[in-house]
Amino acid sequence: MGTSKFSRDYLIDMVINRYFAKVDRKDLSAVLDCFTPDAVFTVQSAFTTHEGRDTGIRAMFETFFATYPTGRHYNFRHVGDVDGSAIASQFDVHLQDAAGAETRMSNCNFFYLEEGKFKRVYVYMSGPNVLV
Repeated sequence: MGTSKFSRDYLIDMVINRYFAKVDRKDLSAVLDCFTPDAVFTVQSAFTTHEGRDTGIRAMFETFFATYPTGRHYNFRHVGDVDGSAIASQFDVHLQDAAGAETRMSNCNFFYLEEGKFKRVYVYMSGPNVLV
C-alpha cells in the first residue's frame, strides 16, 4: 500500500513516539498529523470505521479524549514490513474515565503507511470498543 519504504526503526518510532505517545498526552493536533487526509481507521473487532483525518478520525479522537482523560499504551511488540510500509503492533492499554473506572486491554493494531503517514489502520481490541 505504501509508496515509499521506511526502515523498521522509522515504523516503530512512528507507532510509539509519534502516535501513541501523543495519544497518551491527548495532543489531538499531533495525533492527527500522523494520518493522511484520506485515512481510514477501522476498529475491526467492533465493525466500526472512521473515515477522513479531519472528519471521522478527528471526531473519534475528540470523543475518546473526552471519555478517557487518562490513558497509557505500553509493552509494545512489533512486526514490521519494510517493503510494504506496514507494521503490526501488539500492546497493553490502561485507560481511566472521568469517574475513575478503569479499562485494561491487550490490543493489536495494523498500520499501513503512505508517504510516511498512516493511510489505513486496523484495530483489534480485547475489550469494549473505546473508539466510537
